[in-house]
Amino acid sequence: MAIGPADDLLDAARHGKKDQVESLLKQGAPLEARDKEGRTPLMLAAQYGRVSTVRLLLAKGARPDARDTRGWNAYMLALISPSGGVVHTTHDSVLKLLPQPARFRVAIDAAWAPGKAVFSSCFMRPEQLSQHLRDLHPDALVVEAFLRFAATSGRDLLAIVHSNIHGTAQFENAGVPEDADAIVTLRVEPGAACVQQSDHLSLLIRARLVRKREQSPAMEEEFGGGVKMGMREEFAANPNQYAPLYEAWAKSQSRPLYWAVLTALMQSTP
Repeated sequence: MAIGPADDLLDAARHGKKDQVESLLKQGAPLEARDKEGRTPLMLAAQYGRVSTVRLLLAKGARPDARDTRGWNAYMLALISPSGGVVHTTHDSVLKLLPQPARFRVAIDAAWAPGKAVFSSCFMRPEQLSQHLRDLHPDALVVEAFLRFAATSGRDLLAIVHSNIHGTAQFENAGVPEDADAIVTLRVEPGAACVQQSDHLSLLIRARLVRKREQSPAMEEEFGGGVKMGMREEFAANPNQYAPLYEAWAKSQSRPLYWAVLTALMQSTP
């Protein structure tokens, strides 16, 4: 429950009560009031897609660069809200009112390794299975899906300035390229195992993000990987089904991978 002018203002901003927000500000309620999560009226209005309230608060001088306790500002909160970031909603109108961050320049260093998930195939000998996986280039499938999502659905917030595929950790060993803000290292581990006359496939993506001039990673996460990672395994009835199944799996992981990278970059930006 609201217990004072600041709390009243935060509540009104959250619910998009523009007239009440204006009245409270005239009565002296603090424009940069904070809730327990460190969110200001502008952040809350942006988070909940309150377009007219956002416009009013900006006109009153609210700071769009203020951060909450998790490192989010108003733009980020509008972008990652449940109905924002993906489909066209009122959050799109909010995002147009707020200063858009500069595009992050990212280098991608991708490689693949069979890992522990490759056991056997119902259709190929072990050496043939290894060669088949090598020919599929699962790391390239993941990078291609990531680039496609960045170009079509990623709101043009990431620019891929370098892409090293089939390499040997070229960028990771040498550090972040000079013209990049960060490097995303992807280690792609395809899985295959013969189970009851069909091959069970999985695809694990280990992602690591390191910003320029920083040693500690800003993000380390895993995506895909089968039932243990919240995804069901795919079943291949013959070797020709490997490629489309791995491609579909890579595509399904491009969205969470992209937003994880973008989120980590935004949160770690001063």
